[in-house]
Amino acid sequence: MKQTLGFLFILSIILSCTNSQNDTIDTLAIQDSLRLDSINKAQALVSVDAKSWLIKSIENEFSDPRFENENQDKKPSIYTPAYEEYKTDAISIDFDGGITEEKFKEKWSGKYDIKYAGIGNGFLIASQDWGKVKVTTCNLKTAATADTLLFDVVLEDTEFKAKYKRDIKVVKSGNSYLIDDVLEY
Repeated sequence: MKQTLGFLFILSIILSCTNSQNDTIDTLAIQDSLRLDSINKAQALVSVDAKSWLIKSIENEFSDPRFENENQDKKPSIYTPAYEEYKTDAISIDFDGGITEEKFKEKWSGKYDIKYAGIGNGFLIASQDWGKVKVTTCNLKTAATADTLLFDVVLEDTEFKAKYKRDIKVVKSGNSYLIDDVLEY
């Protein structure tokens, strides 16, 4: 009888230690889950904010054709300075005053995936002229960080019946965002 009571006592101690260890593990798991949940919610809010900015900015960018818009130079850029320089170089390859394709590769292959640069094409769309450009698809593809998001975007020129599939990288800039890369397919 004493042996049985001793065995039951030891067994209850072992089980209580195991339960308290499991309770600690469960508590930590719940805390981690809550922390991840708050991170995911914060990231979701950032992505919704960035998506809204991206759609509005693209549609405003094409609200008036550039050649008819007198105030174009006063409009704030929606691109990072580095992307603007990169894309300008891509547009002007082999034109008078432009760089060669080889120089372009040397200059930009470390920062951008140059095979999707859209060489010779304009910013965001391939055409020099456009009608009414709308964002018909804009979905978060990946979020490298809360400050760097990649969106799967389809732009449609409803007037000229053209569609452009793009992956657009958006980065946080102050209280807003800027486009830092456009992968043109």
